[in-house]
Amino acid sequence: MEYKVYDCDSYKIHTIKTDKFKNCSMEIMFRNNLIKEEITENNMLVDMLMHSSKKYPKRRDIAIELENLYSSSVRGFSTRLGNSIMLSFVLDFLNPRYCDEGYLEEVISLPFELLLNPNVDNLEFDRRSFNIIKNRIKSDIESLKENASRYAFRRSLTLMDKDSPSSYYMTGYLSDLENITPSSLVDTYHRMLNDYICDIYIIGNLDMDKVVQLIKDKFKIKTIKDYKVNLYVDNKIRKKNLDICETGNYEQDSLVMIYNLDNLNKKERDYVIQLYNIILGSGGLTSKLYKYLREENSLCYIVSSMYQKYDGLLLIYSGIDKKDKNKCLKLINKALQEMINGDFTDEELDNAKKAVISSIKMSEDTNGGIINNYLFNELDNLPLYDERVKEFKKISKKDVIEVAKKVKLNTIYLLSGEDK
Repeated sequence: MEYKVYDCDSYKIHTIKTDKFKNCSMEIMFRNNLIKEEITENNMLVDMLMHSSKKYPKRRDIAIELENLYSSSVRGFSTRLGNSIMLSFVLDFLNPRYCDEGYLEEVISLPFELLLNPNVDNLEFDRRSFNIIKNRIKSDIESLKENASRYAFRRSLTLMDKDSPSSYYMTGYLSDLENITPSSLVDTYHRMLNDYICDIYIIGNLDMDKVVQLIKDKFKIKTIKDYKVNLYVDNKIRKKNLDICETGNYEQDSLVMIYNLDNLNKKERDYVIQLYNIILGSGGLTSKLYKYLREENSLCYIVSSMYQKYDGLLLIYSGIDKKDKNKCLKLINKALQEMINGDFTDEELDNAKKAVISSIKMSEDTNGGIINNYLFNELDNLPLYDERVKEFKKISKKDVIEVAKKVKLNTIYLLSGEDK
C-alpha cells in the first residue's frame, strides 16, 4: 500500500494505491468549524448537490449515468466530528482495467459535475428539487421523537448543555429549515467552496499520477485556507450532576447516563478508554453492565456504553422500566466502581484487546476504512493501523484503572412512557 499527498494549494489530494480490491473509491471532503445555525442548510446543500445538476437535471438522470458507468455509486452526507463539521461526497467505482477505454475519466468527472455545475438558474437552486429535499429533511427532523432511544440520547445531551456542540441535532432544526430558500442555499454553496478546507482521498489500483491530473483538470477552485479546525469539545465537569426525568408517548422507558472523561492524555484517548468501554458496557454479553442489569437482574433488554472521543464523553444507555431506575443506578455504579478497583480479570482485558484489534482488521478490508485510517492520521495524528495494534497490545490493567478514575458523572436522564 502506497500513500502520497499532492498539495494543490486550494486543496490536497491523498492517494492510496493498493491492489487489495477490485473496486475503487474517491471521497471529496469539505470541513470547517461547526456552527449550529448552519447544520440544516448544510444538510440541504449536500442532498441538493447529489440530487441533480445542469447536466443531470433529475435524480433519475444521475441513476442512469451511474448504471452506464458499470453500476458506480455516488452519495453525500454530513458528519460532526467534535467541534467540526464535514461534508463528504463519495464515489465508488470499478477498477478501470475491467472497463472500456475512457471509463476512468468519465467516472472521475461525475462527482465534479455534480459539485461544480449545480442545478442553479438566476442565483436559485431548482425549486422542484429544492421542495422535494426540504420535505424529506422536514420528515427526518419530525421523526426524531418517534424513536425513544434516539430521542433520549439527543435530549439528554441537550439538557446537559444546550450550547455544547455535543448536543446539536445533526438532522437539523425546523426553525432553520423554514428560513432556507433556493437563493440562500446558493450562498451556502459558495461558502462551502470558498471557506471550507478541502481534501480528496482516492484509493485503488490506479495510475495515481494520471488520476491526480484528471482531478486537477476537473476541480479548479482557487481559494486558500490556512486555518485549523479544532476537533475537541470542552464539555465542562459538573460539581453536582443533573438528574432529570421527562415523559413521552413511548412503550419503553429509556435511561441515559452521561459521564465526562476528565483530562485524558493522548494514549488514554486513543487506546485505553476503548478497552475500558468494552469491559464496562460495549462488549455485549461479556460486559459488566450486561451481566448486572440483564443477566443477573432481568432489568432490561438493552444496555450498552458508548465512547465519544471528540466530545470527551462516555454515555450509558439502557431500556428499562422506570420503577427500576434506582436499582439500575446502583448496579451501574457498582460496575464503574469495580473498574476503579481493578475488579476485572486479565482474560477480560485480553478479550477486549482482541475485540478492538479484530475491529481494526475488519476496517482494513474496506476502502472506506482505509481512507478513514489516513484521514484521522492527518486530522488528529492518530497512528496508522499497524501501530495502533501494537499499542493496544501494550495496554496494562493499571492503565485501565487510571482511566476509570477519570470518569465523572454529569447527567442522569430518564425518558419514561406515560402512565398507563
